[in-house]
Amino acid sequence: MGMVIIFLKEIAESTIRNLRIFKNKLGTATKSKELSKVLKELKKDGISVESNFYTSEECCRFRKKIDALIESNSTNVWIDESGADHRIYFVNEVDDDFNDFYENSKIRSILKNYTGTNEPKGMLLAARIDAKDGNIGSGGGWHRDSPITHQFKAICYLSDVETEHGPFQFIKKSHLKLDVFKSYLTNLFNPGQYRFNDSEVERYMNKTSKSISELTAEQGTVVYADTKGIHRGKPIVRGSRYVLFCYFWHGEIPKHFNTLRQ
Repeated sequence: MGMVIIFLKEIAESTIRNLRIFKNKLGTATKSKELSKVLKELKKDGISVESNFYTSEECCRFRKKIDALIESNSTNVWIDESGADHRIYFVNEVDDDFNDFYENSKIRSILKNYTGTNEPKGMLLAARIDAKDGNIGSGGGWHRDSPITHQFKAICYLSDVETEHGPFQFIKKSHLKLDVFKSYLTNLFNPGQYRFNDSEVERYMNKTSKSISELTAEQGTVVYADTKGIHRGKPIVRGSRYVLFCYFWHGEIPKHFNTLRQ
């Protein structure tokens, strides 16, 4: 995409999103301090972290359900070529227990206040990634979910995640429009680029003095993220990582996701 087209699309995205947010604010109650803190961190850095969203017992119950669904090989299950990344798409439609996370009122409130979307289309993805030779981590390497649109995702760790377990990695402030434009103007990235190799990310960090935030955390932790920011699941070298991902769209669910629906 050319620079002018990208610029116009970015302006249009900001205008539409801010109008939605403003409309939602009319007549609504004052935001809580906790919600305000999450929104402030999302806008500033692109991520916010909450501990103890679920207990260890609840996480264990979800892990057992994920294992059983993967073993059942339902039509919603997808496995990558390395045999490491196991995903259950629309798991909230397969097992109603998972709707506790997908329909959580706090998560929906953050979505509404950050993107202006109060009646989203979406799904819950449950995943288990295992340590296998040749795995490139969850998400297929460094990427943005969209080169234009600011997107909100809630990510819940269902197992303890240390650096060897493939933690979520995020480059803070890489979601900001000014940062995106600077990366194009300085030829760090091509206009509209949304996937990046390791050398491109290293050059970007060296030129911008940014660093990778590696989200190691205990089970039950939730990461709120604007996935326009550059991120990945780090390649896993030991054990397994269990996680839930809330996906939301303001319009229709993309076709390539719907093909994996039961």
